[in-house]
Amino acid sequence: MQRIPVESSDIVAIGYDPKSRVLEIEFKEDRLYQYLDVEPDVYEKFMRAESYGQYFFASISRHYRYRRAREDKNIQDRARTLVFVTSNEQKLQGLRRACEPFGIDVEQLSLPVDEIQSHDVQKIAMHKAKQAYKLAGRPVVVQDTFWNILALKGFPGAYMRYVAEWFKPEDFLALMQDKADRTVGRTHILVYYDGKRAKVFAKDYWGKITDEPHGKGLSIDQVVITDGQTKTNAEIWEAENHSAIPLQDSVWHEFAKWFSLQRRLKLV
Repeated sequence: MQRIPVESSDIVAIGYDPKSRVLEIEFKEDRLYQYLDVEPDVYEKFMRAESYGQYFFASISRHYRYRRAREDKNIQDRARTLVFVTSNEQKLQGLRRACEPFGIDVEQLSLPVDEIQSHDVQKIAMHKAKQAYKLAGRPVVVQDTFWNILALKGFPGAYMRYVAEWFKPEDFLALMQDKADRTVGRTHILVYYDGKRAKVFAKDYWGKITDEPHGKGLSIDQVVITDGQTKTNAEIWEAENHSAIPLQDSVWHEFAKWFSLQRRLKLV
């Protein structure tokens, strides 16, 4: 049964099967219980409750028969799985490729994490990581990319998420028509947060803006050739299904090496 992570002092996640009318609640410390013959509207009210704990004790505990679920091993395995909070499939593939040689399993979670507005890229990434941790109830990884077109004084910076919704590739090229310097940089920031400590990985990559778009995908990727490449970022992903940045030079790889070492030292 798929469970939805919730923010609560004791409840980690909640699931519900409308056919069997089984409500499944995962508590902290690897406790998983199933409550039987629970009406659908009780589950819906539970998920909308301001306090999951208060609703549980008032409307579920001692109101329904229950049983201890036999998924303790699965919960422990999940606890050892690295949680990557993202809805971006390209980012997910990048992290999984980096982690695979180290035997690290990566679980994707798509959570409603707000993105604050700031010129401080690390501040944005750290805020997302802490929000994601509260929603997931376990250690998480988040990643952001920030763009810097030198001739445009750092535009679009931390606002690419929004600019990409507005701009077509031709819009970027129009801004560069009278610019001699077509240098563009991007900073990849990855943050690991476990509720007590944060570890930040950041790398800068450089390239040039082309004269015409090539490939499909994110608008700016269609007009940027990363240093060391001959095709746009979009063309490389479309043809080879991987980033224009070599895996060994990525923040994904740096993080995977560090996380693997932390596991060997039993620090995570």
